[in-house]
Amino acid sequence: MTPEAALLAGLLAGLFGSTHCLGMCGGIAGMLHAQLPGDRPGLAAGFHLGRIASYLAIALVATGIGMLPATLLPETAPLIMRVLLGALLVAMAAYIALPGRFRDRAGELAAPFTRRLMPLLARFLPVRSLDNALGLGLLWGLLPCGLLYSVVAAAVFLADPLATTAMVLAFGIGTVPLLLGTGLAVLKFRSAVNRRGLRYTAAFLVAFSGLLVALGPWLAHSIDHPWMQFVVDCVTPRR
Repeated sequence: MTPEAALLAGLLAGLFGSTHCLGMCGGIAGMLHAQLPGDRPGLAAGFHLGRIASYLAIALVATGIGMLPATLLPETAPLIMRVLLGALLVAMAAYIALPGRFRDRAGELAAPFTRRLMPLLARFLPVRSLDNALGLGLLWGLLPCGLLYSVVAAAVFLADPLATTAMVLAFGIGTVPLLLGTGLAVLKFRSAVNRRGLRYTAAFLVAFSGLLVALGPWLAHSIDHPWMQFVVDCVTPRR
C-alpha cells in the first residue's frame, strides 16, 4: 500500500470512525478541555499532539514487527500480509459503516484498564503549561481503542515506516475535529460527519481500497487494461 493510499485510508478511518469513539473518548476530551485555563485555550493542541505521538510510536513498533516476516520469508510473506491488510481494511470499513453498540465493544471490554489509567491522568491536572498538556495527550494515546488497534494491526501488515507514518498521522488528524470538546461549531460538525450517506461513502472507499490491496495483483493479471494497472499501482506496496 503506497503512502498516499495509506494516508487516505487513515484520514477516512479517523474522521468517520471517531464518531463511534465518542462514548469513551468524548468524556475524556470534555474533561481535559474543561481543565484548560480560560486565557490559554491553545493548550488543547498539546492534548492532540501528545495523543498522536503515542499512536505513532506504537504503530512504528508494530511496523518493525511486521518487517520481520518479510525479511525471513521473502517469497510468501508479502502476499499473505497483503491479503491480511486488505481484509483488515474491509473490517475497518464495516466499523465505520455499522451503527449501534457493536462499534463500542472494544471500549467496553477495555473499561477496567481505562479506569486504572484515569488517576494517572488526574496527576497532570489542572493544565498549567504545554508540558502538562503533552503529558496528558501521551497518556490519552495509551487508552484502549478498537479503531486504534485496527490501525496498529494495519501497521504490522504494511511493514513500511513511511506508509505507517502517513496512515497514523492522517488517522490522528482525522480524529481531532470530533474530539475538540464542546462548542456549537463542534456539535454541528459532528452531526454533519455522522450523516449516513457520508459515512457509507467513506466506508465504501476504505473497503474498495482493501479489496484492491488484497486482490490487486490478480486483477491486474486478469484485466489487461492501463486504467486497472494504474489503480493497482496506487495501492501496491513499493518494495
